[in-house]
Amino acid sequence: MSGHSQEGAAFPWILEHILSYPGSYEIPLRTMYTLNSSPRAQPPLNYASRPESPPRFGNATIQNIPTNSSKSPRAMSPTSMTAPTELQHAATNAATMQFKTSLMTQISQLPTQPCSLPPSFLTSFVRRCFPAELTLVDFPQALTGVDYLRDLEMRRRKEIAAALRRLGVDRANLSAHGQPMLDDWVKSLEDKERKVEALYTQCYIGLRRWILINEMSLLPFNKSNCLAMLNTLYPPSHTSQPTPQLTVGILNSQRNGFFRYIQGVEKNGPRILENLVQQGRRIERGEEDGWSCVRECVENHLRAANAMIDECSAITGIESLLPIDEREDRRRKGRKVDSGVSFVTDDRPSTSNSTTTSTNSKGEPISPTSAFPGKSGSTLERIAREIRKMRERKRIEEGQKRDEKSRAKLVKKMKSSNTLSDYRDRI
Repeated sequence: MSGHSQEGAAFPWILEHILSYPGSYEIPLRTMYTLNSSPRAQPPLNYASRPESPPRFGNATIQNIPTNSSKSPRAMSPTSMTAPTELQHAATNAATMQFKTSLMTQISQLPTQPCSLPPSFLTSFVRRCFPAELTLVDFPQALTGVDYLRDLEMRRRKEIAAALRRLGVDRANLSAHGQPMLDDWVKSLEDKERKVEALYTQCYIGLRRWILINEMSLLPFNKSNCLAMLNTLYPPSHTSQPTPQLTVGILNSQRNGFFRYIQGVEKNGPRILENLVQQGRRIERGEEDGWSCVRECVENHLRAANAMIDECSAITGIESLLPIDEREDRRRKGRKVDSGVSFVTDDRPSTSNSTTTSTNSKGEPISPTSAFPGKSGSTLERIAREIRKMRERKRIEEGQKRDEKSRAKLVKKMKSSNTLSDYRDRI
């Protein structure tokens, strides 16, 4: 199969992925980094000037495609301008086609159906990827860890929206609803959500800072990989804000600041990263760097997000907001007592031969049916009582049969003795 036919075959897969979540479709960071770091077509001309901002193409970097020429256009003749312009366009088109092919290949390898991993797995992976010790951090899996942390945050938001729907609360209007219990819960939910969003904002900035610190500290220094990582973590364009606190201006300032650090490391080496490493360090705790602060934010976010997911998942209606004791009381009061099936019959056998008799307070005998006037108890208790009654009737019937047999034997014996006495009298 030719390259063009393979590219065309991948189009339906890409379309299905994009249509699955049209409002929030995002390529995983690992896939985006692979696209950003893929080799690009190199321009044939050597330009002396260096771009002032990281080159980019969409969300991916096009490496080594300069934007300015070392010569002024006025100093060049029309004939000398033609060849460089055409070559530059050809190089740009080649890089664009190569990026398009890489994008097709990467997205076609993703699963066709988006899956939602359980929160317990996401939490466990993030904790293993970002342990408390900086030397044990799994930076090769860091992009996946950041993706999973985002998935957990999205799951939390979906569970909150689902719980509000089950309670009949409009997400756009969380004002008073006339029910004190519901209003108190909504207010508590808003407070928890603000805290979790603040924690996720700190995790978003902190984890990306340390991933870029690690990438810029690797030896030998690779500027292309650093720019690819920068474009992966802070894309040139933002379709939405990760949190209300992370505005487009803040994200762009982070991107520009790290680009200047990449240029500085290229000139002066990794020693200029010391300020980044010490950012967030708590001297009073004797910390050597700022990683412990970031790790603490990650752990707090994991706990808070999982607690909110569990709380919202347990809500099925307004009754779920009641205290546990009150819910149990209502459940016991609303429990059905009668199953609709009665085992009591009117043609009960006589219990005159039974060995025990029940009496009331006046000393009068009472029947077994009147011993349980309210028919209280659970279904199993009623069934057990009926089984005991059936066994009692069976014992009575067996006793009656034994009495009849003994009487028959006695009559027969009396008849035989009378016959013998008559015979003797004749003799």
